[in-house]
Amino acid sequence: MVLILNLYLMREWMTNKEMEKFFSLVSELNSLKNKMGFEQDLLTPGFIKEVLMGSKLKHYVHRTKHGPDAYLDETESVPFEYLTCKKGGTFQLDRIHEDNLHRIERNDKFYFGSFNKEDGITLEEVYEVETDIVLTEAKDKISKMSESSKHIGFGLTWVKDNGKLPDGSIIPFKQLPVLNVDGP
Repeated sequence: MVLILNLYLMREWMTNKEMEKFFSLVSELNSLKNKMGFEQDLLTPGFIKEVLMGSKLKHYVHRTKHGPDAYLDETESVPFEYLTCKKGGTFQLDRIHEDNLHRIERNDKFYFGSFNKEDGITLEEVYEVETDIVLTEAKDKISKMSESSKHIGFGLTWVKDNGKLPDGSIIPFKQLPVLNVDGP
């Protein structure tokens, strides 16, 4: 009985230590995010994937939740939108309708990034699609969707058929560069 109790207590101690480490790492990541000038919440849906993708593409990731996801550089003059999903999923553009197509039109290009289905953070492939192509498809999808739906999806087949691999994409996407932690 004592052995069972000791094993239980050891498991609880390990679980608590692991949770402490987990929250410590999340807190450290949040501090680093703030140091780098990002204003949005660390847990904003898609934020970490956008930073990973922007780093791989050598783009300047936008520091707030509002506006394009990234830019060609820190001048913020050439805007990009990122759509991401896990391998086998659909790239979603949410809260979109005829009255806010500017969310598409404001971008120079769209980048669609597919992440590993198992770990969710390994960027496996990226495709670049011209904005006018995305806009045409979005208008078509919006015209066919119900009033209650405000989300449109783009499948990987559509993305591959309408896009191309971005310049410099011969480097395997699993080899992500180290992020610059000194901020913008």
